[in-house]
Amino acid sequence: MLEFWLPMALLFAAATIAAIAARRRRDRCLKYFNREPVMILMQSGKWLWGRFIAYPQAMELEFDHPEKNESGHRKSSYVLYAPEIEGIKKIVQPPPLAGTKEYERWQKELRRIANPSLARRFRRGLWNVFNTLRDAISQSLGMLIGSMKKATPMGKVAGADKRAGEIGNTLLETVPNAYEPVLEKYLSKQVIVEMLEDGAVIEFAGLLQEYSSRYLLLRNVAYKPDLDNGAELPDRFDIIFPRSKALVRHCVVI
Repeated sequence: MLEFWLPMALLFAAATIAAIAARRRRDRCLKYFNREPVMILMQSGKWLWGRFIAYPQAMELEFDHPEKNESGHRKSSYVLYAPEIEGIKKIVQPPPLAGTKEYERWQKELRRIANPSLARRFRRGLWNVFNTLRDAISQSLGMLIGSMKKATPMGKVAGADKRAGEIGNTLLETVPNAYEPVLEKYLSKQVIVEMLEDGAVIEFAGLLQEYSSRYLLLRNVAYKPDLDNGAELPDRFDIIFPRSKALVRHCVVI
């Protein structure tokens, strides 16, 4: 009986871990803005703002000061689902007010990003090695599961090997797998991102902190949002660009 229940217990434990990992998975660019106030510019030209919360397949903006709308409802949040997320043009986060402790920490963080420590470079190298060997690891998991199926009564359970393979793939997918040598080379450097807006190519210069399969994260970007609410805004922002609408074109010499 132990030969049957032990593999099944391992399969259940792996399924539980995979479910938790999938639920907590966040894009590695979006997670830097999580729980922070942001402004989102949609492709339609509409601006949305609130405290940003990232989910695996959705985004949420929480309002600090909900106001009643024409229907009398006090809406405290705004949710963007997967199809709507494709319509995002950029996600903008203003820096802390100059002269505050938060601003000093922001400046210190920019210096840390621009001059990564040896430990940080080593961790990044390990992730890159893992991503390079991802397919080999996936095949090894498949062989291990196949051997377990033949050697134990678990093989008699219909679909056990298929389910185990799906769990293994889910666990692997929770690890960021976007890897591009040129972007790795440009990490922690000043770069220029190009976007096509209204038929013209617009350039944005900033510090490339991170990239994923879907987004680019630039810090300390010179930018003036076109808002009609009269709010006084800084002239530099941290910005997330969708890679479907923007690309890294140049590295900048300072």
